[in-house]
Amino acid sequence: MDNRQRQQDEILALEAIFGAHAVEKSGNPDEHTFILHAPIDTMEAQLDLRFHLPDSYPSDTPPVFEWVCAHDMSARLRESSPGFIYPVRQLVLSDSMYDMASTELHRVWDEEMCRDVAVYSWVVWLGEYLSERWPQPLDPIPLPKDSVANVASSSTITNDTQSATSSTQSTKPDSAPNIFTGPPLEMKKSVFVAHVARVRSADDVRAVRDTLLQDKKIAQATHNILAYRITLDNGSVSQDNDDDGETAAGKRLGHLLHLLNAQNLVVVVTRWYGGTHLGPDRFKLINNAARLALDQSGLLGKS
Repeated sequence: MDNRQRQQDEILALEAIFGAHAVEKSGNPDEHTFILHAPIDTMEAQLDLRFHLPDSYPSDTPPVFEWVCAHDMSARLRESSPGFIYPVRQLVLSDSMYDMASTELHRVWDEEMCRDVAVYSWVVWLGEYLSERWPQPLDPIPLPKDSVANVASSSTITNDTQSATSSTQSTKPDSAPNIFTGPPLEMKKSVFVAHVARVRSADDVRAVRDTLLQDKKIAQATHNILAYRITLDNGSVSQDNDDDGETAAGKRLGHLLHLLNAQNLVVVVTRWYGGTHLGPDRFKLINNAARLALDQSGLLGKS
């Protein structure tokens, strides 16, 4: 396979991983450059990186990257959490960090990838490298008039979760799949609860979501993160996810279903925000709540 074909395959792979919108190709077919909008999920940040792919990449030379900018994405939570403001961080790449990143790109291409396509592996490394050096997302600041309304106590949320579970079961329409609700997980007054159901179509997925949202406590939760995987008659897989305002959480949940080889299942993780920013731990809690519900429902491994 020649270099240009390998480059095209790499760009297609990046689009599959990050989404087609994340790869911004040059309008000139003779310019083998593109901009990658790469999220750092644990940092609630996005990197904009321009890559130039020489004719001799990947067989003989590494790609060349150019730092464009970084975005603090945590401010986007304002839309899903009215009543809070989110301080914006300054996310910069110093000269020494740039030199380190350039050196690592060459190393990944030469040693780790054995002179094969290397952009994705390097971007993963860069995200981890920056996570250790950049400031973590700053705690949200509640607005005075909304602070009481937006922060519930742990005991209240837990009781609401129990009533939400029973209410969901009692108000489920006849046409909706049966929904299993797992145990709550709690950290610093934030509570996470996962709901699992067997689905065969997108209509089933919508029915599950609509059923859950009939419960007032679930509907008023900070986030209801959703992911599903459905095996079609021809053997292909239909899958999608929804962050519901929690940046990249749906994608992570979908990745969990993929790793577990879940078939014909939808998972919705409900989060009630407890007033304290959890940072990367919230992603672990989302996935752990989903895994608990999947395991206890008995639906995993069946189709």
